[in-house]
Amino acid sequence: MTRIRLALRRLFRRPTPTGPMRFYTRRCPDGVFLDLEEYFEHVVTTLADDADAFALFHEIVDDRMEARRHAHDGWEPERLLMEQLAAQVGFEIPVRGQALARLVDRLRAGIPTKPAASVQREGSAA
Repeated sequence: MTRIRLALRRLFRRPTPTGPMRFYTRRCPDGVFLDLEEYFEHVVTTLADDADAFALFHEIVDDRMEARRHAHDGWEPERLLMEQLAAQVGFEIPVRGQALARLVDRLRAGIPTKPAASVQREGSAA
């Protein structure tokens, strides 16, 4: 039941950071790294400045510490808390207009033209 409630909440809410946030890409042999430092700073400052968000974060930490102390039965009570925290902090970064076009170009450029050296092609001898 909890998972259904979480899925429905995720579908019907869309919190986003209030302003535009820059992020960067850095190519690597088999793709790209997304640099979301500005969003990370947004999350940390929101936790530091918003007493309700900080209390919720502290509750998540306490739940995880308690689960480590006792045998964990697989139930994840902190999932609902994580969803509530995401509702306060935001979990989406809007990318629009020219920024979207640049991101598409950067991601397209990161698509590997040949498999990485550690990945063998299907059907090749080991």
